[in-house]
Amino acid sequence: MIDRLKSALVLAETLNFHRAAQRLEMSQPHLTRTIKSLEKELGFSLFERSPHGVTLTPDGSRALKEAALLVKAEAAFHGKIEALRGGSSETLKIAVGAFISQSWAASAVTAMKASDGTISISLRELDWWTLSDAVHSGEFDLAIGELSEANKNPDLVKEPFPEREGSIIVRAGHQLAGRNEVTLEEIARFPLAGPRVPGRIAQLLPPACAMGSLSADGQFFIPVIECATPRSMIDVVSQSNAFCMLWPEYYAEQLKSGQVLELPFHPPWLRATQGIMYRRNKPLSPAALAFRNVARTAERKYFRHRKG
Repeated sequence: MIDRLKSALVLAETLNFHRAAQRLEMSQPHLTRTIKSLEKELGFSLFERSPHGVTLTPDGSRALKEAALLVKAEAAFHGKIEALRGGSSETLKIAVGAFISQSWAASAVTAMKASDGTISISLRELDWWTLSDAVHSGEFDLAIGELSEANKNPDLVKEPFPEREGSIIVRAGHQLAGRNEVTLEEIARFPLAGPRVPGRIAQLLPPACAMGSLSADGQFFIPVIECATPRSMIDVVSQSNAFCMLWPEYYAEQLKSGQVLELPFHPPWLRATQGIMYRRNKPLSPAALAFRNVARTAERKYFRHRKG
């Protein structure tokens, strides 16, 4: 049952069968069968499925809180058994957002392994809005990514990186390209490509907006073209009339080649702060502290190198 509970916990984090199946590295039909089998054994439904998405049932919410404790206990048990066998006593479990995964995460891991080759590192890419819950549940020692959701949780320590200013990019030849000035009303007439963003952005948008829509619970603004990674965002933008919001460091090569162009629009809200998050009631281990320092250095080097 423990493996099926782990699958249910991932689905509870994403509330999306497709994304959960990707994270679990299994097919979506297999995940569906796994959840149905678990629900049958438990004798009640964990999730409600509807055309609007997936939600947890009240029983499911209570059951999966207990499941999270069970999974955490299992991981601790395996760690202690490994130590008794004389193996490594610690595997550093780190979750990162997609933007970090596709930029400087590998450099941080490489630097960490170079400084201490005995440390085992498990690095997993998650959607930015699931990072704080993944750390809070004990599944990961720390997470690195956008801090919007983590800032809502007082049980987490947040250590921000420097705030980075983003830009809006479109393909060469786009209707808005070449303009000396554009307004938000004009930009909002085109579809947005990118990951979901905090729902508060909807308050800034004009009534007639083709960018996307607010989620049913009001928590997120979901772009018309939902993309998880900078690479996919740039690919969509370069082949359509969509636009995306990115830090310049992620599209420097495409900008230099003329494949994409920046729009002259830089409002104060087009900024984002990423950082490190971990549980307040559990001090970081020596390995986690070391990785925290390595991560700060890797992030700083990446943006300094790209800017140069």
